[in-house]
Amino acid sequence: MQYIPIKTRRLNPPRDNLIEVLDQTLSDVREKDVLVITSKVVAIDEGRAVPESEFDMEQHLKDESDVIIPRENWPSPITIVHNVMVGRAGADKSNSGDYYTLLPKDPFASAERIHKFLKDKFNLNELGVIISDSRSQPLRYGATGCAIGFWGIVPVEKHAGKEDLFGRAIYMESTNVIDGIVAGANLLMGEVAESTPVVIARDIPSVQFKEGNLRDELFCTFDADVFRVLYERYL
Repeated sequence: MQYIPIKTRRLNPPRDNLIEVLDQTLSDVREKDVLVITSKVVAIDEGRAVPESEFDMEQHLKDESDVIIPRENWPSPITIVHNVMVGRAGADKSNSGDYYTLLPKDPFASAERIHKFLKDKFNLNELGVIISDSRSQPLRYGATGCAIGFWGIVPVEKHAGKEDLFGRAIYMESTNVIDGIVAGANLLMGEVAESTPVVIARDIPSVQFKEGNLRDELFCTFDADVFRVLYERYL
């Protein structure tokens, strides 16, 4: 498996053209590659940037959050957006100049659009596109990457029907392939001024390609979430 970082010019809020940047920057995308693209540049492409002077955090939290989890003695709550727990419903000032950049409004639609452009440009049959975001995890310092949208790739490898090393039957286990890919790419993308919003993941073992909106193969409902106990009082 290989990760190939792709440096680009800076994309500038409030709006810039990501497809144009990809067209100018990418020269070698191959069959069965998976492109990981940071949500920041996708959001800027969507025009999801608000001038700092006009930004209303309280209203933003109400408008963008699926769940708001208050935190005592902390300036902002934990929120759930796009099936990910993030601070401030994803509003971020890093690499945004005088703006707050929000999360993409519809990361699956953006992933589909990018996927179609790249398949046509490079004449490919199988390709994956993942929109990634950084998040913190309980009991850990530092950010890691996860997927908030994707297209062309099966997100979870199911192991039901297999046997382990001792012949024990596997009934429920599965592997979150898509977030595993993103976690590796996030190390190359960085968090500050790396100017590397795109990473190509190549020769990924066990990955499967399939078009269509497969969000329900990765994202579970609140009712099915084994961690629901942590936030169910705020639903």
